[in-house]
Amino acid sequence: MASSQPSHPPSWYHLTAGDAPRYAPPGGSAKTDVCIVGGGFTGLSAALHLAQAGADVVLVEAGRIGYGASGRNGGQLHSGQRQDVLWLEKKVGFEAARTFWDIGELAKAHVRNLVERHEIACDLAGGLIEAVHKPSLMEETAALVDALKDRFNYRDIAMLDKDETAQALGSEFYAGGFRDKGAGHLDPYRFVLGLARAAQEAGAKLHEDTRAILLRSGRTVVTTHGTISADHVILATDCRSGEIDKISRRCALGINSFIVATEPLGELGAGSAADILPGNECADDTRYIVRYWRKSADGRLIFGGGENNSGTIPGDIAAYVRPHLEEIYPQLSGVPIAHGWSGLVTVTAPRMPFVREVQPGVWAAGGYSGQGVALAPYVGKLLAEQALSATGRNADREALDHLALYTRLAIPQLADWDWMRRAMVTAALWQGRIKDRV
Repeated sequence: MASSQPSHPPSWYHLTAGDAPRYAPPGGSAKTDVCIVGGGFTGLSAALHLAQAGADVVLVEAGRIGYGASGRNGGQLHSGQRQDVLWLEKKVGFEAARTFWDIGELAKAHVRNLVERHEIACDLAGGLIEAVHKPSLMEETAALVDALKDRFNYRDIAMLDKDETAQALGSEFYAGGFRDKGAGHLDPYRFVLGLARAAQEAGAKLHEDTRAILLRSGRTVVTTHGTISADHVILATDCRSGEIDKISRRCALGINSFIVATEPLGELGAGSAADILPGNECADDTRYIVRYWRKSADGRLIFGGGENNSGTIPGDIAAYVRPHLEEIYPQLSGVPIAHGWSGLVTVTAPRMPFVREVQPGVWAAGGYSGQGVALAPYVGKLLAEQALSATGRNADREALDHLALYTRLAIPQLADWDWMRRAMVTAALWQGRIKDRV
């Protein structure tokens, strides 16, 4: 890898999923149609789609499948892109903004279809509450909701006043918000495991503990367990392919995000535990340093709050996150926390995904900026369609058009020095904290 990262503790999902299947390293060098580097949402979705289409696919993962961002995030299935439609309209015009919205809808449907078709037991549930953290933002939030209803024909969204938001969340902390019935949440690691199982059953060859070291002669991937010669390569590493691909690395930054899982609330005798997210929706807020939470299937509160640059991890993650949780839910003061963990959120400057052909026959994708549960599996499908087209097979025209739309986004390059990148993240986070308070 290009730079060393701090060691992230396993997520609560990892600890409670039971014995996950192991995928042995390859026995030596191989030739394949498509080589995929990275065993998360993007790579596994691409592998599954390609294998179902009859392509020969080899996927290599440096560590364990699902131990990166895909297996340690908040599990929220959001609508749209990370940037809302009003922002997109200003940047790319109405027609492109409408297509980006449609892509988001297809992405959610794609995840739900994968769960249903492959019988993935990942506790998929519906609904999201977006909570507005200060009254001055209510007007622009209402404008967004009106735009989605009137011009983007989205009917699964409704504004909530302060009292309605308090009832939906079980917290009086927020000024208001909206309910998105079309969004949802799931256990991301169980979803990853289900994708891996489905991809292998379809014929994809999956290999863990196999680090890709470099690309030789264009599309020969040199790994720690031999070389893989391919007609097409997909770098599904969330812009973290090290020396193999410095282009995507230059276009994204890593931010540490922190999550805790409480003990099951129903077992604590907390007087208002049943009032917290009574509709089993997930929630997030409008802060720059966003907070996000949902209930697990066994009634725990899975709560994310607090971010810092990628160079440091607090020694006590539970203590780090607790003030954020208790500010929203003072009735949970002192609630026992079963586990705390961290992970890297990879963001681009415009908070839109980086999707590019970084050299002939080699595609990279990442930088989902917190929207990866929905978008990453769909981008994986788009990259698979591109690989099918490039290797002479039939490909879906709409998928190729959607991929092309992503490639036309302006994603500026950032500094390549680690100290500069960390300084940029720190400065942005401090600016965001000030903005949240003003």
